[in-house]
Amino acid sequence: MSEKKKIIGTIFRILLICVSFFMIGWYIISAIVTIGSISGIIFFTCTALSGIFSKQFFMLTDKIKSNKIGKIIFRVVTALFAAAMIFVAVELGAMVYGACRTPDENSTLVVLGCQVNGTNPSKMLRIRLETAYDYLVENPDTKCIVSGGKGSNERISEAQCMYNWLTAKGISADRIYMEDKSTNTDENIEFSKQIIEQENLNKSLAIVTDGFHEFRASIIALKHGCSSGAVSAPTPFYLAANFTTRELFAFAAEILL
Repeated sequence: MSEKKKIIGTIFRILLICVSFFMIGWYIISAIVTIGSISGIIFFTCTALSGIFSKQFFMLTDKIKSNKIGKIIFRVVTALFAAAMIFVAVELGAMVYGACRTPDENSTLVVLGCQVNGTNPSKMLRIRLETAYDYLVENPDTKCIVSGGKGSNERISEAQCMYNWLTAKGISADRIYMEDKSTNTDENIEFSKQIIEQENLNKSLAIVTDGFHEFRASIIALKHGCSSGAVSAPTPFYLAANFTTRELFAFAAEILL
Protein backbone atom coordinates (compact mmCIF):
# COMPACT_ATOMS: atom_id res chain seq x y z
CA MET A 1 0.00 0.00 0.00
CA SER A 2 1.33 3.43 -0.95
CA GLU A 3 2.07 6.07 1.65
CA LYS A 4 -0.73 8.24 0.26
CA LYS A 5 -3.30 5.49 0.67
CA LYS A 6 -2.11 4.85 4.24
CA ILE A 7 -2.58 8.53 5.11
CA ILE A 8 -6.06 8.62 3.53
CA GLY A 9 -6.98 5.42 5.35
CA THR A 10 -5.77 6.80 8.68
CA ILE A 11 -7.72 10.05 8.19
CA PHE A 12 -10.86 8.08 7.30
CA ARG A 13 -10.52 5.88 10.40
CA ILE A 14 -10.05 8.92 12.66
CA LEU A 15 -13.10 10.60 11.16
CA LEU A 16 -15.13 7.41 11.50
CA ILE A 17 -14.17 7.03 15.16
CA CYS A 18 -14.83 10.71 15.97
CA VAL A 19 -18.21 10.76 14.23
CA SER A 20 -19.19 7.49 15.90
CA PHE A 21 -18.39 8.73 19.40
CA PHE A 22 -20.16 12.03 18.69
CA MET A 23 -23.30 10.15 17.64
CA ILE A 24 -23.13 7.83 20.66
CA GLY A 25 -22.93 10.88 22.91
CA TRP A 26 -25.85 12.50 21.06
CA TYR A 27 -28.06 9.49 21.77
CA ILE A 28 -26.97 9.31 25.40
CA ILE A 29 -27.69 12.98 26.21
CA SER A 30 -31.35 12.51 25.27
CA ALA A 31 -31.60 10.45 28.48
CA ILE A 32 -34.59 8.61 26.99
CA VAL A 33 -34.48 4.91 26.16
CA THR A 34 -36.25 4.13 22.88
CA ILE A 35 -35.60 1.85 19.94
CA GLY A 36 -33.97 4.92 18.39
CA SER A 37 -31.37 5.41 21.12
CA ILE A 38 -30.68 1.68 21.55
CA SER A 39 -30.24 0.95 17.83
CA GLY A 40 -28.24 4.14 17.28
CA ILE A 41 -25.82 3.38 20.10
CA ILE A 42 -25.37 -0.21 18.89
CA PHE A 43 -24.78 0.86 15.28
CA PHE A 44 -22.26 3.59 16.06
CA THR A 45 -20.49 1.42 18.63
CA CYS A 46 -19.94 -1.07 15.81
CA THR A 47 -18.63 1.61 13.45
CA ALA A 48 -16.32 2.95 16.17
CA LEU A 49 -14.95 -0.53 16.85
CA SER A 50 -14.48 -1.15 13.12
CA GLY A 51 -12.37 2.02 12.98
CA ILE A 52 -10.35 1.25 16.10
CA PHE A 53 -9.73 -2.38 15.14
CA SER A 54 -9.70 -1.88 11.38
CA LYS A 55 -6.72 -4.17 10.81
CA GLN A 56 -8.35 -7.03 12.71
CA PHE A 57 -11.67 -6.30 10.93
CA PHE A 58 -10.13 -6.65 7.48
CA MET A 59 -8.28 -9.79 8.53
CA LEU A 60 -11.59 -11.28 9.68
CA THR A 61 -13.39 -10.39 6.44
CA ASP A 62 -10.51 -11.85 4.41
CA LYS A 63 -10.77 -15.06 6.41
CA ILE A 64 -14.53 -15.23 5.86
CA LYS A 65 -14.06 -14.71 2.10
CA SER A 66 -11.36 -17.37 1.88
CA ASN A 67 -13.89 -20.11 1.02
CA LYS A 68 -16.89 -20.23 -1.30
CA ILE A 69 -19.62 -20.34 1.36
CA GLY A 70 -18.00 -17.53 3.33
CA LYS A 71 -17.71 -15.43 0.18
CA ILE A 72 -21.44 -15.88 -0.54
CA ILE A 73 -22.37 -14.98 3.04
CA PHE A 74 -20.15 -11.91 2.91
CA ARG A 75 -21.72 -10.72 -0.35
CA VAL A 76 -25.25 -11.28 0.95
CA VAL A 77 -24.54 -9.39 4.18
CA THR A 78 -22.84 -6.57 2.26
CA ALA A 79 -25.78 -6.31 -0.16
CA LEU A 80 -28.31 -6.25 2.71
CA PHE A 81 -26.32 -3.58 4.53
CA ALA A 82 -26.05 -1.46 1.38
CA ALA A 83 -29.80 -1.82 0.75
CA ALA A 84 -30.55 -0.81 4.34
CA MET A 85 -28.34 2.28 4.06
CA ILE A 86 -30.01 3.30 0.80
CA PHE A 87 -33.43 2.83 2.38
CA VAL A 88 -32.40 4.97 5.36
CA ALA A 89 -31.11 7.69 3.02
CA VAL A 90 -34.42 7.68 1.14
CA GLU A 91 -36.34 7.85 4.42
CA LEU A 92 -34.30 10.82 5.63
CA GLY A 93 -34.84 12.58 2.32
CA ALA A 94 -38.58 11.95 2.56
CA MET A 95 -38.59 13.37 6.10
CA VAL A 96 -36.92 16.57 4.90
CA TYR A 97 -39.40 16.83 2.02
CA GLY A 98 -42.36 16.18 4.33
CA ALA A 99 -41.28 18.89 6.77
CA CYS A 100 -41.14 21.51 3.99
CA ARG A 101 -44.58 21.00 2.40
CA THR A 102 -46.73 24.15 2.64
CA PRO A 103 -50.38 23.68 3.74
CA ASP A 104 -53.24 24.81 1.53
CA GLU A 105 -54.95 28.08 2.41
CA ASN A 106 -57.67 27.75 5.08
CA SER A 107 -56.58 24.22 6.02
CA THR A 108 -57.78 22.75 9.29
CA LEU A 109 -54.92 22.81 11.80
CA VAL A 110 -54.37 19.43 13.48
CA VAL A 111 -51.96 19.44 16.41
CA LEU A 112 -50.61 15.96 17.16
CA GLY A 113 -50.18 15.19 20.83
CA CYS A 114 -47.08 14.28 22.78
CA GLN A 115 -46.19 13.44 26.37
CA VAL A 116 -47.98 15.35 29.14
CA ASN A 117 -46.20 15.71 32.50
CA GLY A 118 -49.03 15.67 35.00
CA THR A 119 -51.20 18.45 33.58
CA ASN A 120 -48.40 20.35 31.82
CA PRO A 121 -47.01 19.84 28.31
CA SER A 122 -43.61 18.20 27.95
CA LYS A 123 -40.93 20.23 26.20
CA MET A 124 -41.67 18.69 22.81
CA LEU A 125 -45.40 19.25 23.21
CA ARG A 126 -44.87 22.84 24.36
CA ILE A 127 -42.84 23.56 21.23
CA ARG A 128 -45.62 22.09 19.09
CA LEU A 129 -48.12 24.30 20.90
CA GLU A 130 -45.98 27.39 20.39
CA THR A 131 -45.83 26.54 16.68
CA ALA A 132 -49.61 26.03 16.56
CA TYR A 133 -50.21 29.28 18.44
CA ASP A 134 -48.12 31.28 15.97
CA TYR A 135 -49.98 29.71 13.04
CA LEU A 136 -53.39 30.42 14.59
CA VAL A 137 -52.45 34.05 15.25
CA GLU A 138 -51.25 34.47 11.66
CA ASN A 139 -54.39 32.74 10.29
CA PRO A 140 -57.32 34.06 12.38
CA ASP A 141 -59.98 32.14 10.41
CA THR A 142 -58.30 28.76 10.90
CA LYS A 143 -60.02 26.12 13.02
CA CYS A 144 -57.89 23.77 15.13
CA ILE A 145 -58.15 20.18 16.32
CA VAL A 146 -55.93 19.18 19.23
CA SER A 147 -55.46 15.42 19.07
CA GLY A 148 -54.21 13.04 21.74
CA GLY A 149 -55.64 10.70 24.36
CA LYS A 150 -54.68 10.13 27.99
CA GLY A 151 -51.73 7.87 28.73
CA SER A 152 -51.47 5.74 31.85
CA ASN A 153 -48.90 8.13 33.32
CA GLU A 154 -50.80 11.32 32.43
CA ARG A 155 -53.34 13.06 34.68
CA ILE A 156 -55.26 14.58 31.77
CA SER A 157 -55.49 13.85 28.06
CA GLU A 158 -52.99 15.41 25.69
CA ALA A 159 -55.92 17.10 23.91
CA GLN A 160 -57.12 18.67 27.17
CA CYS A 161 -53.61 19.86 27.99
CA MET A 162 -53.26 21.46 24.54
CA TYR A 163 -56.73 23.04 24.77
CA ASN A 164 -55.90 24.52 28.18
CA TRP A 165 -52.56 25.88 26.96
CA LEU A 166 -53.90 27.48 23.78
CA THR A 167 -56.96 29.07 25.42
CA ALA A 168 -54.77 30.40 28.25
CA LYS A 169 -52.66 32.09 25.58
CA GLY A 170 -55.75 33.80 24.17
CA ILE A 171 -56.88 31.54 21.34
CA SER A 172 -60.68 31.56 21.29
CA ALA A 173 -62.21 28.31 22.56
CA ASP A 174 -64.69 28.25 19.66
CA ARG A 175 -61.77 27.74 17.25
CA ILE A 176 -60.54 24.58 19.01
CA TYR A 177 -61.96 21.05 18.87
CA MET A 178 -60.69 18.30 21.14
CA GLU A 179 -59.98 14.75 19.97
CA ASP A 180 -59.06 12.94 23.19
CA LYS A 181 -59.30 9.22 22.36
CA SER A 182 -56.33 8.54 20.08
CA THR A 183 -53.25 6.59 21.12
CA ASN A 184 -51.10 6.81 17.97
CA THR A 185 -50.66 8.87 14.80
CA ASP A 186 -53.06 6.74 12.76
CA GLU A 187 -55.81 7.31 15.33
CA ASN A 188 -54.89 11.01 15.59
CA ILE A 189 -55.76 11.45 11.92
CA GLU A 190 -58.67 8.99 11.81
CA PHE A 191 -60.48 10.48 14.81
CA SER A 192 -59.67 14.04 13.76
CA LYS A 193 -61.26 13.31 10.38
CA GLN A 194 -64.44 12.24 12.17
CA ILE A 195 -64.57 15.65 13.87
CA ILE A 196 -63.87 17.35 10.53
CA GLU A 197 -66.84 15.56 8.95
CA GLN A 198 -69.13 16.20 11.93
CA GLU A 199 -68.28 19.91 12.06
CA ASN A 200 -68.01 20.39 8.27
CA LEU A 201 -64.40 21.59 8.50
CA ASN A 202 -61.90 21.73 5.65
CA LYS A 203 -60.56 18.23 4.86
CA SER A 204 -57.23 19.72 3.83
CA LEU A 205 -54.99 19.52 6.90
CA ALA A 206 -52.15 21.62 8.26
CA ILE A 207 -50.43 19.17 10.60
CA VAL A 208 -48.43 20.43 13.56
CA THR A 209 -45.80 17.95 14.69
CA ASP A 210 -42.01 17.63 14.75
CA GLY A 211 -40.37 17.88 11.34
CA PHE A 212 -39.12 14.28 11.37
CA HIS A 213 -42.73 13.11 11.89
CA GLU A 214 -44.40 15.17 9.16
CA PHE A 215 -43.94 12.84 6.18
CA ARG A 216 -45.35 9.77 7.95
CA ALA A 217 -48.26 11.88 9.20
CA SER A 218 -48.94 13.00 5.63
CA ILE A 219 -48.97 9.39 4.39
CA ILE A 220 -51.47 8.47 7.10
CA ALA A 221 -53.59 11.52 6.21
CA LEU A 222 -53.71 10.37 2.57
CA LYS A 223 -54.73 6.90 3.74
CA HIS A 224 -57.72 8.50 5.45
CA GLY A 225 -58.60 10.62 2.43
CA CYS A 226 -57.11 13.94 3.52
CA SER A 227 -54.49 16.06 1.81
CA SER A 228 -52.07 17.80 4.15
CA GLY A 229 -49.23 20.23 4.54
CA ALA A 230 -46.65 20.67 7.27
CA VAL A 231 -46.48 23.17 10.12
CA SER A 232 -43.26 21.79 11.52
CA ALA A 233 -42.20 22.30 15.11
CA PRO A 234 -38.43 22.38 15.77
CA THR A 235 -37.12 19.39 17.69
CA PRO A 236 -34.76 20.14 20.62
CA PHE A 237 -31.23 19.31 19.48
CA TYR A 238 -30.48 16.85 22.28
CA LEU A 239 -33.57 14.79 21.33
CA ALA A 240 -33.22 14.96 17.54
CA ALA A 241 -30.97 11.93 16.92
CA ASN A 242 -32.97 9.67 19.24
CA PHE A 243 -36.42 10.49 17.87
CA THR A 244 -35.35 10.74 14.23
CA THR A 245 -33.85 7.25 14.44
CA ARG A 246 -36.98 5.94 16.14
CA GLU A 247 -39.04 7.53 13.36
CA LEU A 248 -36.99 5.60 10.77
CA PHE A 249 -38.37 2.36 12.20
CA ALA A 250 -41.94 3.74 12.46
CA PHE A 251 -41.72 5.04 8.89
CA ALA A 252 -40.44 1.69 7.61
CA ALA A 253 -43.27 -0.13 9.41
CA GLU A 254 -45.84 2.27 7.92
CA ILE A 255 -44.50 1.71 4.39
CA LEU A 256 -43.78 -2.01 4.56
CA LEU A 257 -46.59 -3.26 6.81
